Amino acid sequence: MPDDAGLWFKYAEVARHFNAFEIAEEYYTKVVSSSDSGKFGLAAFWLGQVKKCLGKYQEAKTMFEAFISKNEDPNYYTDWAIQEISVCDWASLDTVFVADKKIGLAHLDKKTNTPFSEFGAVEVNGTTYFTTYRFDLPSDKNRPKRKLSKVLFSDNKGRGKLMPNNFNDEKKLTAHTTISPDGQRLYFTICDYVNASSIRCKIAFRDKDKRGKWSKTPIILPNSINMDGFTATQPNIAFDSQHMEESLYFVSDRPGGKGKLDIWKCQIQEGKFGEPVNVGDLNTPENDITPFFHSPSNRLYFSSDGRSGIGGYDIFYIERFPKGEKSSWGEIRNLGKPMNSSFHDLYYAPNADGKGAYLSSNRPGSFYLDPENKACCHDIYKVSFEDLPSRPTNPIPTPPLTIQPSPPIKTFEKLEDFLPLALYFDNDEPDKRTNKIATKKTYIETYGRFFQRKNEFVEQYIQPITNEDERNEATLKILDFFEGEVKKGHDHLQLFSKILLKRLNGGERVEIVIKGYTSPRAKSDYNDYLAQRRISSLRNHFSEWQDSVFEPFLKNEKLVISDAPYGESQAETGISDDLFDERNSIYSVGASRERRVEIIEVK
Repeated sequence: MPDDAGLWFKYAEVARHFNAFEIAEEYYTKVVSSSDSGKFGLAAFWLGQVKKCLGKYQEAKTMFEAFISKNEDPNYYTDWAIQEISVCDWASLDTVFVADKKIGLAHLDKKTNTPFSEFGAVEVNGTTYFTTYRFDLPSDKNRPKRKLSKVLFSDNKGRGKLMPNNFNDEKKLTAHTTISPDGQRLYFTICDYVNASSIRCKIAFRDKDKRGKWSKTPIILPNSINMDGFTATQPNIAFDSQHMEESLYFVSDRPGGKGKLDIWKCQIQEGKFGEPVNVGDLNTPENDITPFFHSPSNRLYFSSDGRSGIGGYDIFYIERFPKGEKSSWGEIRNLGKPMNSSFHDLYYAPNADGKGAYLSSNRPGSFYLDPENKACCHDIYKVSFEDLPSRPTNPIPTPPLTIQPSPPIKTFEKLEDFLPLALYFDNDEPDKRTNKIATKKTYIETYGRFFQRKNEFVEQYIQPITNEDERNEATLKILDFFEGEVKKGHDHLQLFSKILLKRLNGGERVEIVIKGYTSPRAKSDYNDYLAQRRISSLRNHFSEWQDSVFEPFLKNEKLVISDAPYGESQAETGISDDLFDERNSIYSVGASRERRVEIIEVK
C-alpha cells in the first residue's frame, strides 16, 4: 500500500469494522505517526479503542490521553475518551466479578467447536443444544458460497449431532433454540438471506407430539412479533416467579426501540402472545442482544456494545424485582472476568442449578479460518463455579455504566438547533409506483426498512470496482452516509419531537415548514407526487408519535405543518437519471442524498 495517510486511515477503518484488530492497529499507528496525523483527528481515539479490544489496556489508556491532550475543547469523543481511561484501569485488574466463587472457563473441543462460528448453547435436562454456522447454502451462485446455520444437540458431552426429522431447513438458516418451562415447546429462528450478506429472521416453534418428538411443521409466531420488514431473533422463554408470568424475550430492530438492535418482551398467557414491549431499562442506542432469563435467580443476562465494558460486547445482568417495588428492574451490572474479555462475549446461559453456564466468544484461543483475522468466529466456552471457603474482605470494583455510545455532533436544546433536519428515503418510497400524494406510512416505518438495506447498497455499488483500495473507500463512503446521515436524521427527529412537545406544553404555537425532494429517475410530475408522499409520511409521524400526543395541538392549530414539495427540480446536477444505471441512480450516495425531506424552518 502506498505511503498515504488517507488510505491507511480508510484501511484501518475497514479492518476495525470486520474485527481484524491487528491490521487496524497497524494502520491506525501509521496514521498517528505520520506527518499528516493532524488531518485524521479521530485516528488516535480509534487506535485506543482497537488496543482496548486487543487487551492492551495501558497502551489504550495512553492513546486516549494523547487524544484528549490534542482536543482540549470538550466534545462527545473527549468525554468518551475520559471515561474509557477509567474503564481501562478497571479492565486491567486481575480480579473476577463473582467474589464468592472460583470460576473456571473451558474452551470446548472439536466435538463442538469448528473454525466457523458456534453459538447459543443451552443445557436442558442433560442435553445441550447449540447452533453452528458452517454449512454451504445449496446451489448458491455467490462466490464463495454463503453459509447456513443449523441446530445441533449433544448428550453426555458427545459430539454434536444435527437435530433429527428434518428439523433444520435445507435452504434457510436455523438457529437460537429455547424450550418452554414445561418442556413441550421448542422455539427457534428461521432466517433468509435478503441480499448477498444480510439476513432477516422470524421466530417459530415446534410442539412435542405424543411420541415425544418435535412436530414436523414449524409454526411462525404472529406478525405482532415477526413484524414485516424487520428481524426478530434470539428468542428466550422464561418463567418469572416474582410476577408469576411466562414471557418471551427476543431481539429486534423494529420501530419503537432505543437504537439498533433492542431487547423486547411479550407475555404468554394460555398459549397466546401479548403485544411486545421494549425493555427500556436496559436498551441503549447501540446493540443490546442475546437475552437469557435465569428463572432460579430472577436475573436477565444479555450482551451489549453500548455500555462501558472490558471489550466490544460485554455480558451484563439485571435483577427482576417483585411486584410492588418502585422499579421492575435493579441495577445493571457487568459480569466481569473471566466471562468477559477484550473481545466479543455473547449468549451467556446459566444452567438451571446455577453451577455452570455457557457463553460464546471470539477471544484468543477460539478456532479461526484466516490467520489475518483471528477474531472472525465465535466458539462455545463452558463456565464452572466452585464455592470458596470464605468471601474476600475487599469488595471488587465494577466499571462505570454510564457510556452508551451514540455520538451526537453537538448539543441540541432548541428546535432551531436541528435546522435543516434532513430525513432520507429508499428509492421510490413510500409506496412504490403510484401517483398518490399521501401515504399511511410514518417516516419511522420507511426509515427502518431503508436502514436495513445498507449492506445491499454497499454490495450493489462496489460490485464493478476491482481495485481493493477503491472498494474500501466506496464501502466507507456508503456506510458513513447510512450511519452518519440516515441514522442521524432518524435520531434527531426523535429528539426534535421531544423538544417540540415541551414547547407546545409550555403554551407556544409552532409552525414547521417542510420541503420534499426526489432523485431524478422518474418524470417530473411523478416526482412531485413522490415528494408529497414523503412529506405525508412526516406528517403522519407527528400525528402518531407517542400515541398521538401531538393530535390535540394539530386540531387546535397550536402545531401547524406547512409544506412545499419541490420534487426533482431542486436536485443537484450530475445525479444519474438513467433507469438502466441502478448503481448510480439508486445506490450511489449522491442519488441517496436527493431522496429526502427537510424541516427547513420553525416559526
